[in-house]
Amino acid sequence: MSSSTAADEQGGPGTVWYRRAVSPDGGELAVSLALSGGRASVTAVGGMEWRCTWPLEKALDHACLAATSETRLDLSGLEFADSSLLHLLLDAQRVHRARDARLVLAGALQPVVERLFAVTGTTAFFVRIPV
Repeated sequence: MSSSTAADEQGGPGTVWYRRAVSPDGGELAVSLALSGGRASVTAVGGMEWRCTWPLEKALDHACLAATSETRLDLSGLEFADSSLLHLLLDAQRVHRARDARLVLAGALQPVVERLFAVTGTTAFFVRIPV
């Protein structure tokens, strides 16, 4: 059995996919994916640690992304993230570039997540835009 649980829930307008994971220590990550005008929007909220990364991994690997030219990833609701986030983002960046699409980080990051990018020297690896 997995160390996290999931619940399908109804997202807002345009949402095609929503998942939630809960880690054994009580951390929770909710991820939604919406489509609009050839663009995908992925939103992650909560805390992301290695035991509950799969919702974001599945969203960034969703089949519908192949038909989009850009994925906007809003991480502004992440209150915590460890290096597993960077691993997923770097992999997603490679996949997007291979199919000539953009992966864009949209919105301001919480200080603890911003520090993860700064300490690892990965800030410049991603296109960032305000929301």
